[in-house]
Amino acid sequence: MRLLIIGLGTAGSKIADAIVRPSGSSSRCSDLHAITVDNDPDVLEHLNYIDEEAKFYFPKDNIDNPELLTTRFTIDEVKSKLKGFDVGTHDAILLCAGLGGGLVNLVPHLVSIIRETMYEPVFSLVTIPAEEEGETRLIQAMKNLQMIRPLVDGVIIFDNQLWLDKARGEMQDTLMQKETGLSEKFWLPGTSEKENLGPFDLVNRHIARRIRILINAGEIQKGAPQTVLDSREILNTITGMSLITIGYAEEELPDSGKISILRQRNESRVGRQERAARIVKLAERAVFREISAYCDFTTAKKALILLSGPEDELSMKGYMAVRKWIDESIDGFEMRSGDNPVSARYMNHVSVLILFSGLPTVTRVQDLYERFGKKE
Repeated sequence: MRLLIIGLGTAGSKIADAIVRPSGSSSRCSDLHAITVDNDPDVLEHLNYIDEEAKFYFPKDNIDNPELLTTRFTIDEVKSKLKGFDVGTHDAILLCAGLGGGLVNLVPHLVSIIRETMYEPVFSLVTIPAEEEGETRLIQAMKNLQMIRPLVDGVIIFDNQLWLDKARGEMQDTLMQKETGLSEKFWLPGTSEKENLGPFDLVNRHIARRIRILINAGEIQKGAPQTVLDSREILNTITGMSLITIGYAEEELPDSGKISILRQRNESRVGRQERAARIVKLAERAVFREISAYCDFTTAKKALILLSGPEDELSMKGYMAVRKWIDESIDGFEMRSGDNPVSARYMNHVSVLILFSGLPTVTRVQDLYERFGKKE
């Protein structure tokens, strides 16, 4: 999928940078373009994968006067940058922002500019603040979400509370490994390198990984998918569908040498059953544990499933079982699915991504409304 990403504020800028960052499994970023706007020049300076001419500094004093934003120099620069893209360059636009940040106030003005300049659908990817960020930010996040929902074609929700807890747990496990000499730096599954990351950096990597896998669906691979899922079907699943969550789970496989040794066993009835069971278990993890924000997925209007991994490790039996489960569970009647077989030389894991759209709410948002609704 050809995507234009606009990062707003510190959170949104760092998420945008993480999405366009080349990964071990796919270094193709030619179909991704990113623009960032922030009021912290240090943050802009340390975005490693976004072109310098696509970074825009927004003076802090301007945030308190949203009625003047459309006439400000920075907004004019962003507008000029957007007009510089040829018609049809992108399939969609993705606005990334932290709901508790100040620059979320730019969303109405940016969406208005985009609607004037481009015809592609506009989605937002937002993070809900963690409890430690304070009650003021949580209340502001509720207001900002109410502002954004009617403006865009869909809102992808990530719960920072959920994912910071997970990130810190993963980092604690890594520290324990370091004490025993097993690891010196943090390693994010699905990447080839080890590096020092803070908890928010790690959360951003998890967010980016889900988005990259989703937008890479439909890329031409050496292995032919049994069920094709292209960008048009992805857009049909999320356009006009309000709240969206993305679940993703993966399991690492033995190295390629061991895979060749085990392949004969995998062709047996037991081996085929094990591969099917792996797909089902990964789907359950994606829905119940590794989802971007907890929700009642049975209220979803649409769903999408994507399997990825070495062709010999993907199970059509497991795939059909997951498809049947999701199709019978959601409230709506549209369920799309596909597989993305990749050579074992380029991928050493099997993964399942499940997206739910058209959700009336998610658990954390509902909780915040119940706690702070009277304080708005």
